[in-house]
Amino acid sequence: MKHINQIAIGAALFTAAGMGCGGEDNSGPLGNVDALIILQRPSRNDMGDIFQYTSYVPGAKLVKLTPPTADGQLETIFPSASLLAGPDAASYQDVDVSGYDISFDAKKIVFSGRTNQTSHYGLYILTLADGSVDALPVDGGRDYVSPIWLPGEKIMFTTNSLDEVGSRQHVDEYERGTTLQVGRINADGTNEELGPRNLSHRTFPTLISDGRIMLTQWDHLGPENAGHLMIMNQDMQELREAFGKEGTGASNSTLKAQEIAAGRYVAIATARSRTIQSGALIDIRLGTVVNEGGAVSAGDKQSEARATYHLLTADVPTDNAPSADTIGRYYDAFPLNAKDKPDLLVSWANGPVESGVLGAAGLSANFGVYLLDTARGQRRPILDDPAMWDIFARPLQTRTAPPIVASATDPTLNGAALIGALNVYDSTIRSFNPGEIYGVRVAEGFSSEEGFPEMFGTTMFEGQAQLGVARVASDGSWLAKVPPNVPLHLQAIDVFGMSLQNEPVWFSARKNEARVCGGCHEDRVKTTNVNPGQLEAFAIGATEMHSATPRAQRMNDTQFGRDQIMGVAWDKALQPMFTAKCVSCHGPDNVAGIPGYTITDPVTGQSVTWTFDLSARLVTMNIGGVDLGEWPASYISMAGPDMEAIGESDLVVAGNFKVYLNAQDARGSLGILKLNPPVQFPTQSLATRFVPGTQPHMAAVGGTELTADEYYALILAADLGVNFYARENNPGLSQY
Repeated sequence: MKHINQIAIGAALFTAAGMGCGGEDNSGPLGNVDALIILQRPSRNDMGDIFQYTSYVPGAKLVKLTPPTADGQLETIFPSASLLAGPDAASYQDVDVSGYDISFDAKKIVFSGRTNQTSHYGLYILTLADGSVDALPVDGGRDYVSPIWLPGEKIMFTTNSLDEVGSRQHVDEYERGTTLQVGRINADGTNEELGPRNLSHRTFPTLISDGRIMLTQWDHLGPENAGHLMIMNQDMQELREAFGKEGTGASNSTLKAQEIAAGRYVAIATARSRTIQSGALIDIRLGTVVNEGGAVSAGDKQSEARATYHLLTADVPTDNAPSADTIGRYYDAFPLNAKDKPDLLVSWANGPVESGVLGAAGLSANFGVYLLDTARGQRRPILDDPAMWDIFARPLQTRTAPPIVASATDPTLNGAALIGALNVYDSTIRSFNPGEIYGVRVAEGFSSEEGFPEMFGTTMFEGQAQLGVARVASDGSWLAKVPPNVPLHLQAIDVFGMSLQNEPVWFSARKNEARVCGGCHEDRVKTTNVNPGQLEAFAIGATEMHSATPRAQRMNDTQFGRDQIMGVAWDKALQPMFTAKCVSCHGPDNVAGIPGYTITDPVTGQSVTWTFDLSARLVTMNIGGVDLGEWPASYISMAGPDMEAIGESDLVVAGNFKVYLNAQDARGSLGILKLNPPVQFPTQSLATRFVPGTQPHMAAVGGTELTADEYYALILAADLGVNFYARENNPGLSQY
């Protein structure tokens, strides 16, 4: 086997101090390392975006390199020769391994393996002393990937399994891959537990020195579409932001983080797609780590808002542009020290490392293992098999297990989750006027897993359903009991039921978990000193929001009043109102005479002209081969066409183009302002209007006034993303 790929590696790399080769100075970064464990996977180009995990090519190996140098001895430890000669040979001759972790005592390796084309990735434990392999008894119909050891003889993993009765795992917005959530299991295969679900993936968990877990979460909610670092406890509770969401990110997504020191991490900065899960290397610091006494500690001064980063590989793209020759991209990195410019074990590939370019050339990226001196920008080769991806190099060493970190639970919640805030007016994202916030709307998210078509509408928002509105007490506190393990989204709303501020991401909580924040995205490093017993919300009690209602019953397809409506089914909740009260002026004949707009394909000259039409007629918009979908005329008129597809196809929009319902912005929507809706909370009244002193549209034209509930349905449709599909109008829901 050829260990070293010398393409684009200068002679200076072989003479630098710390190489560790025979006869050279062994005091370098690998001087105290006897051997490396390295995962070898046959090269491929089908990884999808950074969150996909099902790429299978048989022939993976776990190897040990002793010593950790380019001329070291390479030994295959899985599948070993004895294993392939034994009775279980058929189980492992076509195996693929997607990830692994070394135990704290360096005697065992847990790995994710898939044995054939029709199987799934499961969990296995390799005992290094005798080469034996034990399969953990996980669900063979699900995938279990990215395992890591936890203290207390437990293993954490990510999986597409789930424990909500009658539900399916979510599918992501773009690749339509079944999403991953976090779980853990005892090393003997007992007591498998699954964490709360995100609407999209959670992936690449890593254990940090204070005992918590860092991982990458895909945050997708309308325009938010990125991978951010999160931190949680070992029991998968108290999930909080770490890096990337508050303008701190170096790129669209950050992944495969590894701790350098307390509060400091090396990670991959990259785009979400086409990068083969590789990118540039960044050094992340989560704020101040020095206490007043001078001792270095994680401390209280760390937060996403105060995080900084340093780009370690300045020439490597952080987007999905093809990388240049000799620049390439990095697949992963492991820190060997905590110097200001750390030494890293890395997997690096030369050339474009962009799936489209490589695919067009019939090539695959070639990742090899290198020792990277970030101070000099030098890569020293360790292992590069041209037929394999050589990745996830780790020292075979003992390490100290961090403490077991657990969270308090409240069994009196009876399996529900408790969410809330101490004071919603404590916010870093906007200033609220005293008394401006009436309550907090809680919405549940869902995706195409429930039988929907690939798009819920033209606005690119996933499915949403209102679980309820919790009234904010006079001291700014609120509480709600909600279903556990489901994606949740919050909006602070006013008395008109309109969102004042969206929390731009999904979150979730486990059964009996209490997730009570300080405020509405409050300062993450400020301590909120409030005695919960003195808060009004605790005295009043939590608002019940379907906390024990099964998933299949968390919808209402016949009642769309303010207090009953959950999902806004366009054809059931809104179209009857349009047909009865609006179409006489705003139908196909455009009696109101509203000027239209034209969408043109500049290449073919084909065009479509659109005028405002609130009828139920189905319209198929296909312009120059660009399919903008089939939707009712009322939906296209209010939500607008698929502007993402129009932009990507370079179609030209000209004329009186307007969108009348803005996604997650009812109060700024032209249609809402024109209609001038009435007050909704605490009591509905047509006498009090959103725009005082302005006549509502229906009264101005002599039409039939909308009911207060109909106004609320329109407002909710806007604030939940202006989707067409809800559970209530899903034609395929009965199949699931």
